[in-house]
Amino acid sequence: MKKDKTPETDPAQEQAVACDIPEPAIYGEDTAADIAAEEQALNLSDIENRLDCALLEAEKNRDLYLRAVADLDTYRRKVQREKQELAKFALQPLIEELIPSVDHLDMAIEAAKGSEDSKNIVMGVEMVSSQIKKVLVNFGVEEIAVMNLPFDPNTSECVSHEPSAGVAENVVIKVVRRGYRFNGRLIRPASVAVSNGKDK
Repeated sequence: MKKDKTPETDPAQEQAVACDIPEPAIYGEDTAADIAAEEQALNLSDIENRLDCALLEAEKNRDLYLRAVADLDTYRRKVQREKQELAKFALQPLIEELIPSVDHLDMAIEAAKGSEDSKNIVMGVEMVSSQIKKVLVNFGVEEIAVMNLPFDPNTSECVSHEPSAGVAENVVIKVVRRGYRFNGRLIRPASVAVSNGKDK
């Protein structure tokens, strides 16, 4: 019997078949470096964006903090002023109650001056009045000087007008009731009579 011969493969044909199989892609060193650089650039861009956001948030928080500090300082100073004002005028009600007593003493002095029998009484009442006024001065109370001065509606109230040949018009010629300030604040205006000038 004849053995079937296995057809031999042509070496050239075998080589051609082998060339048809795609080889796996092989990147060079330059290509890998480019990819790594691109990834690094993307990561850096993301980091920069996050950093910018963080800086904006920090600036916003800093601004809020500075405003809060300023508001707190303003409030602290306001409270301090209110406390000082309260302490400064805490005695005002007492002084307002005391001043009419001084008025009565002054009226008693004026009424008794015309009598010789009351001379010693006048001296005693004047001493008491002087002592009270001194105490008031020590606590910041001052009498408003208005006599022979132009009438000032900010410190005085006019209760009458009287003609006066020797005094110009609108000048105070008589103090009916003294006015007072307490630590610079008007607590009672002076009641005065004002000149009309020469009688026409």
